[in-house]
Order: sequence, then C-alpha cells, then structure tokens
Amino acid sequence: MFLAMTEEEIQSISSLPSQYAYLGCHFSADGSALEGLPKHLPQNCGIILDDRHPIPPTEPDKIIEQLAKYNPPYILLDFRRPPTDRSMKLSAELARSIFPSPMPPDYGKDLNCPLFLPPIPPHIPIEEYLQPWHDREIWLELALDAVQIDVTSRGSQITYFPHAHPVENAHKDSMLHCHYKITQTDDALSFYCCRTPEDLWEIIRSPLPQNVTHTIGLYQELGNILEIKYANWLRA
Repeated sequence: MFLAMTEEEIQSISSLPSQYAYLGCHFSADGSALEGLPKHLPQNCGIILDDRHPIPPTEPDKIIEQLAKYNPPYILLDFRRPPTDRSMKLSAELARSIFPSPMPPDYGKDLNCPLFLPPIPPHIPIEEYLQPWHDREIWLELALDAVQIDVTSRGSQITYFPHAHPVENAHKDSMLHCHYKITQTDDALSFYCCRTPEDLWEIIRSPLPQNVTHTIGLYQELGNILEIKYANWLRA
C-alpha cells in the first residue's frame, strides 16, 4: 500500500509511512516545463505526475529527462484528461523507459506497463471490476467514495461521489466491502453505498487477484486511518 503525499506533508510529519509517493508534480500552466517537482526526493519514493494542466509541446524525452534526475523507483501517471496525441506519445515513451510507469487504461491498454485503476465503485464486486484487466499488472486506487442508486418505475440512475458523507445506522455488505442505507419515497428507492475506513482495510487484507500488486490512496484522506493498521499487519 502506497500513500500519496505532498512535499509539505512529507516534511511536516515526524514518522513517514512505510511506503509513499510524491504528489504534486504537473505540467506548468504556461506549457514551458514541469512544476511542483520536489527539492529532494526521499529514497524509495516514487513520483506521481498529473495533468492538472494540458501537456505542453515539449518532446517526451525532455520531460522524462527532468523526472529521471530524481531516479524514482516508479513514475505513476495520474492523467484524468482524455488522451491526446501529445499525452499518448509521452505515455508510450514512459512505457519504454527504465521506470515502471503505471497509467490509466485509456493510456496504457496497448502498452507494456502496469495499469492504474480508479477506485472500485462500492456497488460493484471486486472480481467483476477487475476482470477486463485480468492479464495485466494492476495498481489500484483506494478512496472513501460512494454511489447513490435511485430506482424508479422509469429505471435506475447511478450517481458517483468521490467523497462519501457519514451515514448513521448503515448496513454492511461483506461481499462488496461497503456500507449501505436504503431510503424510500412515494415513487423511488434510493440505495446509498459508501466505503468506510474499515471497508478499505478489508479490501487491503482480502485475497485480491495476484495481478493487483499495489494499492494507493491519498495520505490526507487515509494516512491516519490505515497506515498504523498496515504497519502492524506487516509486522505481524
């Protein structure tokens, strides 16, 4: 399990997690270079590169050269924008580089690299979600997220929430590793399914498919919740 941390978080805590990655590196707004690079990258700390700003016209080898100076154990692409010729060219160059480079399926599905998958929606079984990528190495994101399924006579509508809100008197689903609550109105049933810290801990400890080699989450969301448990579990 890796925790994604900003430079401020890395410098401000006295005891770092057992595994963590540097968060905050992205393309500059003016398209000239990378920004948010660390002053110093701790040993065994990977780099997460996001696309908060569009990828610049800079040649991919120049971008990779900037990152390679830190000799990171891996470069994870947290790209959320739709692929473009530029971003696909950078992805292909990273997949051919010496650095393991997990990336979203839209970028890496045809490349020789691990795939970085978004969190498993709480209403979908783990095996079903991962099945399309059963033959690929997976780095799986973890999050305290939620979905709401509204069922009416006209069908159902699913709304995804990246951050769950607390739910009192929720039921637990051990197969889905989630908690849920059902509310009823005159013309609809609403199922609110969310992940709690305990649900995520169960996922980490569950017999995930062997091709899931890493899980990763935000330190600001999961650090205080999961790191102590994970460290104790490793020692045990």
